[in-house]
Amino acid sequence: MSTAINFIVRDAYPSECGKAIELTLEAYRQYEPDFGPTFWESYISNIKSQWERKGDSWRIVAEQEGELIGALLLYPPQEGLYEKLKETIPYPEIRLLGVHSSARGKGVATALIGESARRARQSGAAYLGLHTSNRMPDAVRLYLSLGFEREPRYDFFAADNTTVVEAYRLPLHTANHT
Repeated sequence: MSTAINFIVRDAYPSECGKAIELTLEAYRQYEPDFGPTFWESYISNIKSQWERKGDSWRIVAEQEGELIGALLLYPPQEGLYEKLKETIPYPEIRLLGVHSSARGKGVATALIGESARRARQSGAAYLGLHTSNRMPDAVRLYLSLGFEREPRYDFFAADNTTVVEAYRLPLHTANHT
């Protein structure tokens, strides 16, 4: 069993964009062999462009002793959040949750999701959403254990046109995330 570690969750500083990209790429690198070179390059490009976009999301990080150990983007409801999804998701959406391999299993992802749920609840949202795929079974298990439920209405196919990007949502009125 993993032991908890001390860290803080906060907004990312503008100067940390590069570090957040590196962290996210490191966190997702385990999926590279399953994605194939073309899809993987597209995924890397997407990670970079999402972190480099200005002004339309909260950039939330977990820091331990001056080092980033976790990061995510939290978007308010907006049209066109996902290129392949024509519908607007009516609640905030987590994207690109990544935890450094050395900090996994120690509550970092749960704390980042908890902060996202707090902000979504504070904005009046009934749900907090995210998308993932069955290529990421550990992530799916975590989300289900935290109370996320499937919302297939917002599923779509990834850039490879074979991977289903599955929508999940967390009901905020029953969530124990503060």
